[in-house]
Amino acid sequence: MVVTLGTVFAVGGAALALGIAGLSTAFGVKAAGVAGAGAVAENKEHFKNALILQALPQTQTVYAFIIALLILMGAGLLGGAPKELTTYQGLVMLGAGLAVAITGISAVMQGLVAASGIISCTKNPDALAPSLVFGGQCETPAIFGFIAALILLVVGMGVLG
Repeated sequence: MVVTLGTVFAVGGAALALGIAGLSTAFGVKAAGVAGAGAVAENKEHFKNALILQALPQTQTVYAFIIALLILMGAGLLGGAPKELTTYQGLVMLGAGLAVAITGISAVMQGLVAASGIISCTKNPDALAPSLVFGGQCETPAIFGFIAALILLVVGMGVLG
């Protein structure tokens, strides 16, 4: 196998996607978890709502994981013969990885909104639905980043066929 600059860019894109989104998710889940622990300490009945809200920031890592897998598949590094990627192909894959990595930082803000939602639910159990909507608003950049990365890889690079 010849390791080209394109391959280096592709692997870097996969690593950045999962690393940055994963770290951001950890910060978001931490913020919501701290609020959740306080809510449950006050009353164990708050556990369900806290758990639902704490789960919100995890989707950014799911998006990044899917894109990282597609990048590695496109580079032939999973279950196939490694490809000699051009610099252009590697840069496209790096761009796809960066799209989900950077928009995945929204998980931090989503965790903060979820933490506020958890606190709101301790005061009023009917606050769960609005809190989910508020948290979902923070998801929008990550969804757009995921879609852009999919378009780059699937349409632009033909990663899946």
